[in-house]
Amino acid sequence: MAALRRGWAAAAAGAALAGCATTPPPAPVPIAPPPGACADFSFPIYFETGSATLPAAARQVVADALARLRGCVVTEVDVEGLADADGSARTNLALSRRRADSVARALMAGGLPRPSFDVEAAGQAGAITPDGRPEPLRRRTEVVIRASPPAPVRAPAPR
Repeated sequence: MAALRRGWAAAAAGAALAGCATTPPPAPVPIAPPPGACADFSFPIYFETGSATLPAAARQVVADALARLRGCVVTEVDVEGLADADGSARTNLALSRRRADSVARALMAGGLPRPSFDVEAAGQAGAITPDGRPEPLRRRTEVVIRASPPAPVRAPAPR
């Protein structure tokens, strides 16, 4: 009888451990609120040092923003490119402009209306803290999207 109980205990433990091996990882936390939330929102897009190429994580942030905007009326998109303090001011201004352009192109390719874009570059302005330390997280763009729900469709009046 004791051998039978040990057998059942071993089988139960094996089943429990087997369940752990096949348990899927938790779902990722969404970057943007769910689609249908037609309201203004903002988000950063980060870049590698000296680069204006959208990394994979940034492409996912853009895709999430576009999904959130599905069915919304987009009235304005502000994209501001920033740079850290490495390099010359001229180089960083050009880099921040390329970063802003890169993000704007990705958003336009996803269907956002071209006339609503305001693309700016700040370069390295503000990239040094008041106590003289560099701000490495300045390697980014800041995106602000102004959106609202579509106007309700009114049925024609009966005749």
